[in-house]
Amino acid sequence: MNTVKYASEGIDVFLLTATRGDNGRYRGSPPEGSPHPGPMALADMREAELRAAASVLGVREVSLLGHGDQSVDRANPREAISFMVQHIRSIRPDVVVTFAPDGAYGHPDHIKINRATIAAFQQLQGEPEHPQKLYYTTGPRRLLRVGVTVMKVLGQNPRKAGINKDMDLQAAVEAMTPVTTRATVAGYVAPTVKAMRCHASQIKRSKVVDFFSPLAGRIFMRTTSLSRVYPEPKPGEHIERDVFQGI
Repeated sequence: MNTVKYASEGIDVFLLTATRGDNGRYRGSPPEGSPHPGPMALADMREAELRAAASVLGVREVSLLGHGDQSVDRANPREAISFMVQHIRSIRPDVVVTFAPDGAYGHPDHIKINRATIAAFQQLQGEPEHPQKLYYTTGPRRLLRVGVTVMKVLGQNPRKAGINKDMDLQAAVEAMTPVTTRATVAGYVAPTVKAMRCHASQIKRSKVVDFFSPLAGRIFMRTTSLSRVYPEPKPGEHIERDVFQGI
């Protein structure tokens, strides 16, 4: 979902994230005397970057589950579900958006969040006030297939991607859910690119990247796609043009 589009239209957008990224790969400028800032420092850095990006996008509130990076998959699922139920009750959203069952690219933490979100959403449906719609993030299958092909050409295994070799990009391609909703967001490319640049520890910047990012954004980020899970799409149903359609 293009957050800045809805925030600019006066809609309150909330973000709940599971970890602070303490075990992530560091791609920024190396700290003096060390190629990596260390888990605690990186977690502080990643949280600051997340909040800066959220501010650019107009997110009203950022909340953290507080799990350690790469540990969500081993956490007690009941605790995560309970936290999500309480969080959703407190903000009372009309729409909930989460990762697809494959975790976007096979990431085990994301997969666990998908399951916890679905469980929380279903639990809340029996209450008087509850979310009306549930979506998965999705994207262009062809683009991801190209990425998998490039990895194979370079001699890399797409089934063991990422710093911990625990991301299965091949499975992610196969598990992508159908696009049910597509919104035009061409007018929001600049703030989206600016928000991406806030994540300096994750994206290695260069003059070439800075030059081509806006152009690439205008080409590949003209629309945003989602997959509606609830209410379940009917056979032959037209593509939605807004997540609030029908509410």
